[in-house]
Amino acid sequence: MAKNLIPEIAKMLGVEIGEEFEIKDRHGELISDKTYKFGKNTLLYCYQDDDICYTASRTTLQSLLNSKYEIVKLPWKPKKGETYYTFELLGGKWIVHLLWWTGSPNGYALLEKGWVYRTQKEAEAALPAVAAELGVEYKL
Repeated sequence: MAKNLIPEIAKMLGVEIGEEFEIKDRHGELISDKTYKFGKNTLLYCYQDDDICYTASRTTLQSLLNSKYEIVKLPWKPKKGETYYTFELLGGKWIVHLLWWTGSPNGYALLEKGWVYRTQKEAEAALPAVAAELGVEYKL
């Protein structure tokens, strides 16, 4: 039985299994309005308003492998109920704070601003620069 190389291909291309991304051509244009991701056994494409993904064409995968297409990584977005780290004002200073993703307007505003982090370490690394940019005090 042949070995499934998809996990290794995904890793070589800089993405994880299940991580959504976009694809652009060699001119820097997005090839479609879909997002893509590697499943355990294949490359998939997903429509924005659809929870179902479909098998992408062999041509798309081949174009990624021979550098005709390039992966565009998307900012990480937590799934409903997942935890994430962001900033909070406490006692006049900004701190790193743990929240649960609910899909609220506040959550999307934080995501748009780039202030949604997968780990506490990532948020703590970002806080000094954010605080300096805004001219606020912070505490790690």
